[in-house]
Amino acid sequence: MSSKRLGLTVPIEGLPIPETVIPIAKMAESLGYTDLWSAEVSGTDGLTPLAAAASVTEHLRFGTAILPVFTRPPALMAMGAASMQALSGGRFVLGIGTSSAIIVGRWMGEDFTRPLTRIRDTVAFLREALEGKKMDAQAHGFTVRGFRLTAESGEKVPIYIAGLGPKMLRLAGQIADGVILFLFTPDGVKWALDQVRAGAKEAGRDPSQIDVVARIPVAVDEDETFLRYMLRRLTTNYAIVDVYNASLRRQGFGDPAGSVSELWVSGDREGAAAAVTDEMLESLYLFGGAEDVLAGIDRFRRAGVKTPVLFPISVAGDPSERLERVKRTIEVLAPS
Repeated sequence: MSSKRLGLTVPIEGLPIPETVIPIAKMAESLGYTDLWSAEVSGTDGLTPLAAAASVTEHLRFGTAILPVFTRPPALMAMGAASMQALSGGRFVLGIGTSSAIIVGRWMGEDFTRPLTRIRDTVAFLREALEGKKMDAQAHGFTVRGFRLTAESGEKVPIYIAGLGPKMLRLAGQIADGVILFLFTPDGVKWALDQVRAGAKEAGRDPSQIDVVARIPVAVDEDETFLRYMLRRLTTNYAIVDVYNASLRRQGFGDPAGSVSELWVSGDREGAAAAVTDEMLESLYLFGGAEDVLAGIDRFRRAGVKTPVLFPISVAGDPSERLERVKRTIEVLAPS
């Protein structure tokens, strides 16, 4: 088995949970994958799929990428993290982030203000709460009186922070056990890790001890014309969000990112998707034959990613065929 870490995202987008989470968890462990990471947007919550997978595996590490700090009270987040750590036998990583104003404000009906402060305050709360201390805390966005976590986690829960901009990435370097990246190119990863290292040095920490997780969408042997069409739509969904648009601009995609945003605001949805360039697709996503994708994973590793977390995509119309293609992708990209 390879000593390098390699993870998968669960559940698989567009496929039912029962057909993907437990079967793919078993499959991933048997093939030598080291990690399963969940996401939380508008489908499943971040903890339930991992809890299901933990019950049928022995070695996989589990992580959330991410639980938004604005949509859960910090005491509830500590309860969930402790429960997952106990259930998994010490294999859980709590990945947190701010999410976006659209998800937090529009979808969840919560205030999205001072995200950097909220992350810092939440991490400080979680560190102490997970040690079983009685908590009296007043911070930005939450006040807690007399809370004590009674669930036994058994093992320390590592806390990772997701970041896009320089301030959040520096904060991850200062206080987190790891950083989580998404929608970065390999060169973008290098820039992001410069910020993480700067933050770590400011705090007197060793940057090499900070884990680097990157979620990477992958597709093997898919119809490339249709795949590019779908990836343009996916990229548009992120490019219309301010923080992702700014991240794309920092990575050298200023003109297309600006065009996507302007066309979307004007009501030209198809034009916005068409403004996503082939260069963006080929830099942000990995697709083609298995060897092409494996070479791409290696480029991310060389850029500094310690734990690539693959996000398999299939554009097959029939769900059963889509599931089979995803399974094949998982097989051909498995650790050697």
